[in-house]
Amino acid sequence: MNPTYLHAMGHFHPENVLPNSFFDSLEIESEGAWIEDRTGIRSRRSVLTADDIRDMRFGRKTLQQLREEGRVMSIADLSVEAWKVLISRYPELDPKTIDTLICGTSIPDFDIPANACTIAAKLGWGCLSFDANSACSSFVLDLHVARQMISTGVQKTMAIFNPERYSLRMDFTDRNSCILFGDGCSAAILSSEARPGSLRVVDTLLYSDPAGYDLVKVPEGQCFSQNGKAVQKFAITRTIEVTEQILARNNLGPKDITYFTGHQANLRMITSAADRLGISTDHHLHNVAELGNQGSAGAPSVLSMNWDLFKKGDLIALAVVGSGLTWGATLLEKT
Repeated sequence: MNPTYLHAMGHFHPENVLPNSFFDSLEIESEGAWIEDRTGIRSRRSVLTADDIRDMRFGRKTLQQLREEGRVMSIADLSVEAWKVLISRYPELDPKTIDTLICGTSIPDFDIPANACTIAAKLGWGCLSFDANSACSSFVLDLHVARQMISTGVQKTMAIFNPERYSLRMDFTDRNSCILFGDGCSAAILSSEARPGSLRVVDTLLYSDPAGYDLVKVPEGQCFSQNGKAVQKFAITRTIEVTEQILARNNLGPKDITYFTGHQANLRMITSAADRLGISTDHHLHNVAELGNQGSAGAPSVLSMNWDLFKKGDLIALAVVGSGLTWGATLLEKT
């Protein structure tokens, strides 16, 4: 069984910043202090401008109109920006050696073709391209799939992209949900080559509870909705559980890991889970306070944003939860 190494990562967040004060203009009774106290989130990014969102909120424009006006950044465009960061860290990489591209996203541009194909076309690649989606758990799902394919030797070098644009499917009259989300994208490159400075994928773990499929959803032609109370409890419980499980599988405990990060749902949720795991503040990495809940892009973008922080021998545990219900974890070691 071939090992799997994560050689470099990239991230991108759109330039449109939406501070908590922005929501005052939507007239949804959500004061900035209330948002931060409830969620720990201070701002988020969007592929839409503040004016675009206000136009949608008050019925002056539809998402389709914004698309037709060229005001919506595509999944492929988001991914290219994240790739630019990745390739700056791995300039010797020859893209022609990449034989597979996986895309995991909650808000696709297309039902068909696979959104991965649009990314590959934009980058000028001719590789196998497919989507593997599990909502906010998609990064670990994609990593798990890539690890299995690389381990058999069938695939050699694989790229993973997790572009998210929840702002396109938000009900901006729903103050309980629209305040949480931001847009972004992460990118990763993997192979079986033991390249210095890479993160070795020690283990991956995945679960689903399909009975909870309707607790978090984006139905066709509709907006995001969730049972917030049930989802919060699920997120904290499963984050703790799956982190403890993946560590136990590798004869480790929370005190053995150097850093921890989780699904960037909201700062209160992920901090609660980290505290219960006994992980101190200086070992808990997150970006949700400034970037909001970025769906599947959240946790991997934390890795990318802290790429230069990791030292040889560091162990990083990453746990995610998502719609489905799904949850999973990966354990990484800096080489």
